[in-house]
Amino acid sequence: MFKDGLDRRKSFALGLLLSSSLVVPTVDARAHDPFSVVLVDKATHSISLGAYDGGRIEIKKKFHVTLGKAQGDKVAEKDLKTPEGIYFLTTKLTPPSLKKKFGAMAFMVNYPNPIDQLAGKTGYDIMLHSTDDPPRLKRDYDSEGCVVIGDDEISEIDKEVKLGLTPIIIYPELKQEYLAPTSQAEVRQAFDRWLGAWNGKDLETYIGSYSQKFHYSGMNIKQYRAHKASLNQRYAEIKVRAENLRFYAHPKYDVASFTMYYESKLKNGAKGFRSAGTKHLYFVKEDGALRILDESYSSVKED
Repeated sequence: MFKDGLDRRKSFALGLLLSSSLVVPTVDARAHDPFSVVLVDKATHSISLGAYDGGRIEIKKKFHVTLGKAQGDKVAEKDLKTPEGIYFLTTKLTPPSLKKKFGAMAFMVNYPNPIDQLAGKTGYDIMLHSTDDPPRLKRDYDSEGCVVIGDDEISEIDKEVKLGLTPIIIYPELKQEYLAPTSQAEVRQAFDRWLGAWNGKDLETYIGSYSQKFHYSGMNIKQYRAHKASLNQRYAEIKVRAENLRFYAHPKYDVASFTMYYESKLKNGAKGFRSAGTKHLYFVKEDGALRILDESYSSVKED
């Protein structure tokens, strides 16, 4: 499904340059950086605690990690493989609600994420967790698909985790290009185009930012377009502000993560819908351009 790999990191197609009528999006560059990220390198059986700052990730600490007993990217329930992709740590578990075998602490990973679901992948309860059996940590492959580290290591990571916001990015091989991705300018351009079109109620450019495979709340892309057209008719003004914008790169896809503030105004001047939370946009290459294959939203947001 995502066979383009790193070829998608070539320059943006000229046909997707910003139109002169596009409203300039409101993006606050003053993100709360440095921001902690967790990186897993399957090739070296390591997990790193990194700091995202200014579009770059600097590795701060690195530990050994034990992975799924079967090698490769997770596809199905009980295949004993550790998934590969961009995920987020969503829930923290500790005893007595955590089984003894998972050690002092565990974090739930949002596998299958929206991209996994579209690809038909199955499975559940993938975690970053410790263990009550330390000798396991000397083995490279000894889990049912989870990422396993020691009690001391997970305690260090715990200090940096913001639930629902901190990514755990699992690579088949962590390369330097993912720490300062050259694709970032291309993804930023695609993001600006999308956000500017939304603010400017430019329906064609906005919908053109999405993949033809995009689905939202049971709607396909044509139905989603009709839904957005009705909102454009209802609201006299739409304002979307993005803060804490960060880009994460993976061989499969890129993710733009940001705090989103949305507000609209009705034609009679009354306030419309308002919301604030965190949005993740999943970008893939389609027909030579980066487009949004899926998106997710949570009311969790950075302070």
